[in-house]
Amino acid sequence: MDTKAFKRSLQKSDNYHRKGFGHEAEVTSQLESEYQSSLIEEIRAKNYRLQKGDVTIRLAEAFGFCWGVERAVAMAYETRTHFPNEQIWITNEIIHNPSVNQRLRE
Repeated sequence: MDTKAFKRSLQKSDNYHRKGFGHEAEVTSQLESEYQSSLIEEIRAKNYRLQKGDVTIRLAEAFGFCWGVERAVAMAYETRTHFPNEQIWITNEIIHNPSVNQRLRE
């Protein structure tokens, strides 16, 4: 089998969706509510450090998802929004974060 030809034919299929389905606003709101918090924003605003009594929390400046992971997770959420009752197959872990991958399974 010519794998390049197979990939090209798959990408031309009506079942191949790479650009999304137009649910960006809805998905963005959902992602923000699930993966952002006021505590993280507070720590970032205080130069990535928060101290309460004897406890100091230091947050890595690179904390969070990179653009590629944000896009992959958003595409998975948008696919579920577009196909609410269909079985969706993700053939590999999208990211190396077990809690996010578990949420995607749900």
